[in-house]
Amino acid sequence: MLKLDESHQLNQGVLNHLRDKHGGNALISSPDSHPDPYLRAGSHPDIVSRVWETLGGALPADSRAIVYGTPALVHPNNGVVLALAYGTAYVIKIPDDEMSEAIEAGCKAEQTWTGGGKTNVQELLGFGWLFGCWDRREINWLLDTYNNISGVI
Repeated sequence: MLKLDESHQLNQGVLNHLRDKHGGNALISSPDSHPDPYLRAGSHPDIVSRVWETLGGALPADSRAIVYGTPALVHPNNGVVLALAYGTAYVIKIPDDEMSEAIEAGCKAEQTWTGGGKTNVQELLGFGWLFGCWDRREINWLLDTYNNISGVI
């Protein structure tokens, strides 16, 4: 059974942002409960695949979920959000001690969209969140985040 810890401090920014954008959807649901999460959950199918299959597939347990209508990875033991599909991009929670490496690899806090608008993911979701850059090391950073918060309740 999927669970999400609404009171966990690491989820506050994420849930506030998603609630503001997609609050009419269920807090958390199974990917199987959605008629077509790859094409009709607000993100490009390649992004959903990157989050669920590539990044999520490397985690020790199935962490795929839909949070407020958004494809996500949620730690199965403590209900902390680890990654989100974000339209034509994706965001991941990076451990503090690996932020510099992730930024040097091309991950960034601010995304400029085709229409010129900008989104700063750390302002929206909190420190430690970065837009992904399709770097193979993202799997290791996400695994480190998963393991770092495994004991956090």
